[in-house]
Amino acid sequence: MPKIIENLRDDILSESLKIIENEGMDRLSIRHLSSELGIAPSTVYNYYDSKEQIVGALIGMRWEKALDDIDQMCRKKINIQTALSKIVENLRSGVGPLLQFHIASVTSKGSVSEFNFTGTILEPLDQRITILLTGQGTTEEDAKEMAPVLSKLLFTCMYDADLDMDSIFRTIKKI
Repeated sequence: MPKIIENLRDDILSESLKIIENEGMDRLSIRHLSSELGIAPSTVYNYYDSKEQIVGALIGMRWEKALDDIDQMCRKKINIQTALSKIVENLRSGVGPLLQFHIASVTSKGSVSEFNFTGTILEPLDQRITILLTGQGTTEEDAKEMAPVLSKLLFTCMYDADLDMDSIFRTIKKI
């Protein structure tokens, strides 16, 4: 049985994030990661089956942080337009690049992602947008209907740098 090193799972994720941020996504590999950590590649494989699985864990970690930020906005009853714009910023800077890499990597290999996009990202986001909307006076029924649409709009904004929530709101006001 392999020796389990305390906090190595967290160390792997932290070092992976450092490599991605400092050297770029293309430099992240199990071999490079294990070298930076001073451990054998097989040790990394004791915790994660692949680079894609590490990136999936990083997406989850970053998304949890984004959800915490949204929860704070819900408690403060922040203006919905401001909240949605901040959510887009979080998606673009934290989750988006990792998610785009993960999708491209899995697609290029012709494999299926193990990452539960709907359960991990969309459903929690829908719930929080519903809370944001009801905090602004929208009925719960209307908020539940609007939340999935807004969630998908946020993800569209994440992938399209020319699109932002402010331009969407300006367009809606013109209609």
